[in-house]
Amino acid sequence: MKLFPFFAALALSAASLPATAAIVTYDFSNLKYQNGSNNGFLPTEVLNSGYWRCTTGDLCSSDVSFGKLGGDLKYTVNGLTATATALFNGNAVSVVQDADNGYNAAKYLGAGLGVYHLANVNSDDNITVGESLKLTFSQAVTLTGLSLRSDGHSAVFGTGATFLLNGTSEALSHDLSNLSFTGTEFTFAYGGAKADQFYLGGITVSAVPEPSAGAMLAIGIGMIGFAARRRKTSTF
Repeated sequence: MKLFPFFAALALSAASLPATAAIVTYDFSNLKYQNGSNNGFLPTEVLNSGYWRCTTGDLCSSDVSFGKLGGDLKYTVNGLTATATALFNGNAVSVVQDADNGYNAAKYLGAGLGVYHLANVNSDDNITVGESLKLTFSQAVTLTGLSLRSDGHSAVFGTGATFLLNGTSEALSHDLSNLSFTGTEFTFAYGGAKADQFYLGGITVSAVPEPSAGAMLAIGIGMIGFAARRRKTSTF
């Protein structure tokens, strides 16, 4: 029996057996500021070291109240971390998670992630001309859904309004599905055929499966068996 083709086939079939893909949702719109503190979907770092409260209740990637721009906001759900960063005309600026006490998921009310390129100016908190937001995931994911919010913290956009998703013009909508982007980085920028300002309200992704532990074990056992067979054959 020729063992190499057998174990090669075993390795290929085992490697093709995926672990269960996890569906993960990040609801950036879910942020309120009440009684001097924030509640809802918060960054996973520590306040005043990983992120800062800014412009009366929002959360920023840097201490914009003292003129500092840059940094990132990190969010971890089920072990999958999304890191948000921002650019203005190619330069690093601050990410802001805009608070809205009127948040209501069922009615698509609330804000989400935006960009600050003017320190401590609360009117500069969505994604507008020259601005882009990037999400970087800790492993490869497939983007399956997007929730966007308008400048008015609602689902109402102008007719034909667009934005750029990874450089491709897409319609601004409170709910985008049937997307087919896979990778570790996704950019959301002002632009497209009829550009309008917006917030990234939320995102749903499916983690790209990695080979299961059982599959990797099968590969290992197969290769050990093959090596042992070769050693035995070589002694004759």
